Amino acid sequence: MRLMKHNFKQIIFALALSISVIACKPEPKELGPRANQVEGIHGSWVLTKIDQIDVNVELAFQESDTLLDVTAAMLSSAPMEINFDKEWRNFEITQGAGSEFFNNFMGTWEFDNDNYPSYLQLNNVFGPAKYSLIRPVRPQDAYLAIKYNKMCGSDRTVSYHLWFVRK
Repeated sequence: MRLMKHNFKQIIFALALSISVIACKPEPKELGPRANQVEGIHGSWVLTKIDQIDVNVELAFQESDTLLDVTAAMLSSAPMEINFDKEWRNFEITQGAGSEFFNNFMGTWEFDNDNYPSYLQLNNVFGPAKYSLIRPVRPQDAYLAIKYNKMCGSDRTVSYHLWFVRK
């Protein structure tokens, strides 16, 4: 009888605990409308930081293990600016320190996917130039981060992370 009372108490306790856990389930939250990436990139951006990544180091476990901030060496004068127009999808680069990463100083731009872009493509008469997006660029973001891969033939020799601040 005593064992039955003890088991009964355990069952009641387990039942009460499970009911309280189920009752405490948080309310689902809405994230709001999806950020428009085309709106996000619109405007003027100033190059403020450059990270260099040596992609050929064999002991590195991930790319960031070989990341080196080269901003002081590469942005020794007035930095370049880039302006993106969302309506006509035009871009224009004001030359300055860091503009050597771009062979297209004006032309059109496009994302591979306007809703979920993974790269930015700059087009002009010399052909397209692709830059991977390091992170999404939403209208509320102050930073644009893209990745430039320096190639030797078909081999990537070094990568640069280019960080821009909204002007």
